[in-house]
Amino acid sequence: MVRGDRPIGAVIVRDGQVVARGSNTFRTDHSHIAHAEMNALRIGADHLWAYQNGCTIYTTVEPCVMCLGAIVNANIRNIVFGLPDNNIRTRDAIAAVEYIRKRVHNYVGGVLQDKCLAVYRRFSEDEACLMLTGSRR
Repeated sequence: MVRGDRPIGAVIVRDGQVVARGSNTFRTDHSHIAHAEMNALRIGADHLWAYQNGCTIYTTVEPCVMCLGAIVNANIRNIVFGLPDNNIRTRDAIAAVEYIRKRVHNYVGGVLQDKCLAVYRRFSEDEACLMLTGSRR
């Protein structure tokens, strides 16, 4: 059965080990904050409390500004994503806020972008276009 949630996943990794994973459950949970990154952070909270440094979060789509704030507050310094979100443009928020800029050591996009885009296009060609261009088809 298809849940109907956007196909976005996130994993938190430390020393080559996955310490938490989450998926977008926005529609399933009827929650506007149930993004993949937020779910992974919640699931990995105990580990992050003890071992916050040295973690990397990998996500299908560039984190939104809500997720960015949570990632920064969880002391995750490395963010890797597949698809850029040219609608939300989180990288502009990083550039604009010195506190965030100092705490995000690595912000890498485009990793496995073609595979992420193919998965997202199966969900919605229109939303994939919005992310990539900042406007609808």
